[in-house]
Amino acid sequence: MAFKEVSRVEVIEVIRRWQKGSGLRAVARTTSLSRSTVRKYLQAAIAAGVRQGGPPPSDDQLLALAPLNRSGPKQPAVPSTERLVAWHDRIEQWVRQERLQLTRVYELMGGPERCPVSYTSLRRYVRRQGWTKPVGTVRLPDPPPGQVAECDFGRLGYLVDPETGRKRLVWGLLVVLAYSRHSFVWPLWYQTLEEVIAGFETAWAFFSGVPRTLVLDNFPAAVVGPDPLNPQLSRGFLEYSQRRGFLADPARPYHPKDKE
Repeated sequence: MAFKEVSRVEVIEVIRRWQKGSGLRAVARTTSLSRSTVRKYLQAAIAAGVRQGGPPPSDDQLLALAPLNRSGPKQPAVPSTERLVAWHDRIEQWVRQERLQLTRVYELMGGPERCPVSYTSLRRYVRRQGWTKPVGTVRLPDPPPGQVAECDFGRLGYLVDPETGRKRLVWGLLVVLAYSRHSFVWPLWYQTLEEVIAGFETAWAFFSGVPRTLVLDNFPAAVVGPDPLNPQLSRGFLEYSQRRGFLADPARPYHPKDKE
């Protein structure tokens, strides 16, 4: 999830509306902040001595809320490395001698119930010990200019729909040229064929051309039932690719490294 910086003015507005009697949902709706964000600042404000119906927060009380606006990972109360030290010998035996998969090792450790660390922490610990080696990446030769483009989707966040007044998830269609890595992003509400084609049309106008091959994600408007061996394009997207003259090459599902 992307980190959204909340300004001092927004924090003051959250507290001001809450002090005037607005509830959590109402404050979140009028400030366009998530309820979890509003709840976080209100709980911290109450801990700093701010009261509903009381005077506005002082500068010292607002300074107490400043650390909540810092991005980046937070340090755990107990480092996971210290928790894994007690399992060091058994993990080494399972990984180096018995050559078990890390997922199986995590199961043998009892998961978070017996050893309260995440699977990612276990994987980092094993790699730091040098018991496993990261999978190498084979760089493919760059294709000629205009030969290949890649597309994918990602979450851009939430915006207020001007027609309904409600927050909606906005997707981003990302198109990247394989040779130059020049990229284009198009926001859209849905991954429907009509909206995706509109995004591609804008991308081709932006790039001043259409690539010969388009490596695409397996979104339902383009691929019918993603198959790793024999993917089938939907009729609508197949007709669009024929009209525009590019070859659609669906990537294997759950294999993001297939793309360059």
